[in-house]
Amino acid sequence: MSNIPPNSPYVNYPRSGSGADATRLRLLADGYFGLNTVFVINVVLNLAVNSMSRATNPNWTIIIGILIATFVLVVFLTLPHTKKVGEGLGWQPSGHIIASVLIGLNSAICCGAIGYIVVQSMAGKVLKEAGAPRGFFGYKKADLYAFIDQMGTTAPPSGPI
Repeated sequence: MSNIPPNSPYVNYPRSGSGADATRLRLLADGYFGLNTVFVINVVLNLAVNSMSRATNPNWTIIIGILIATFVLVVFLTLPHTKKVGEGLGWQPSGHIIASVLIGLNSAICCGAIGYIVVQSMAGKVLKEAGAPRGFFGYKKADLYAFIDQMGTTAPPSGPI
């Protein structure tokens, strides 16, 4: 449903470049699945740090140092993936940096799950709108890339819309 009033001089019509093309969807898929990998690394890292801190009873400076190192590592690991998602979603050039920093800040609390979920849901929304096949637990990598490849081989519609 459009937010444009019926008597408005403006017309809601599809504009070129606003649809989901194969390149845009591939960027979103690459970022989506890349963030899955970084999330698993984040969880394993947090479990290792947690078990190490329980076993050795370190002082606060060591704990703060580990948290800062975790933040820096997560930011650098998520940067390439949030950049792909940001390009696919049309974010400002600094948008992916902000997303990575926020995920990194949350990395010590619940492994940054909230940040990963937010970025992936934004990418998933565009993938869903494009008609990408989705299972119960999300997108299957092989099915999604097959869908994107099939989109890339079909010719765009010609003529006026």
